[in-house]
Amino acid sequence: MNKKYSLIVLFFGLIWLAAGCAGSKFGSAKKNEKVVMLAPPKRDVINFALLKKQQEQPQKLASRGGVSRGAETAFAGSLVSIGVTAVKQVIANEHKKYFAEWKQGLNDLYFYDQPSAEGPFDPTGMQFNGFSITRTFKDQDKTITALTAEFEVDKDSVPANEIINDAIFRLKLKNIKINFSKAKVPQGRDTVNIDFNIIFTTSYINKDGQMFKDAELGSFMLRLRKAPLDSTSAGYKEYYDKLKNKRLDGKCFIVPRSYGHYKTPDDNIISLYNQGMFSIAVDVKECSKDSFVNEMLINTAGSGVDLIRDVIMENVKKKVGDN
Repeated sequence: MNKKYSLIVLFFGLIWLAAGCAGSKFGSAKKNEKVVMLAPPKRDVINFALLKKQQEQPQKLASRGGVSRGAETAFAGSLVSIGVTAVKQVIANEHKKYFAEWKQGLNDLYFYDQPSAEGPFDPTGMQFNGFSITRTFKDQDKTITALTAEFEVDKDSVPANEIINDAIFRLKLKNIKINFSKAKVPQGRDTVNIDFNIIFTTSYINKDGQMFKDAELGSFMLRLRKAPLDSTSAGYKEYYDKLKNKRLDGKCFIVPRSYGHYKTPDDNIISLYNQGMFSIAVDVKECSKDSFVNEMLINTAGSGVDLIRDVIMENVKKKVGDN
């Protein structure tokens, strides 16, 4: 390869590299960033009228025939409840240039609207119905909404009696819109991959005086791949419409009430369980796929001009061959 040809290859290679540095207008949206999270309470989240009718109380062994049926048959009816573990891809922080992470949370929330004398897991008065999270940024003195999402308690778990029988609840995605990514998006792309990791924690004291600090109650995951950013593009509305009412992966125990005391209207002090204080933490990871040129940049970082030229030519051959 003569010198003139090498210079031509290097020239076009540098053009490609410069083009690779350019980003899409939908990425790097993080100037004067602001994240707002809200969890407005709602009275009587559990509609007891929707609960399945159950027997007055669980049967005892004697009422089921008086003798044990043995391990082989005793739990036959429960085997269908065993879940299958699925391995799902999680965003990895491989190249920081195309990766962004942001967090938000809410503390000192009350899960119930009143104390209880029944016990730490009394679901009466459950008022937590879900939460919303919104990320905005500034663009020429304008406040732009980059992402907004609403999560709510999955009401399908109410008639299924999961909340009162198993002391757990589930979340679903009520609505979501993504318009800009905090991560840099390669030129020519208008999609982003995004993961939501939602964790519920609580601190409480039980009747025996044992204290539990920042105990994790459960977590939820929402993974979106190739989520569109251009609201004017075909398929944008359809993509997000399909996500409405999507159940999130995971589950969470209802918040245990902390043991304490309560002053009655007639000035008596009685033992009660409180309203269940808890916190929500949301960890969001965004990433966009590296372009062809940027992959070469990463692979050849710190290399000499001759090596870069050879790598460019090799990758061009592969690229053409793949097409």
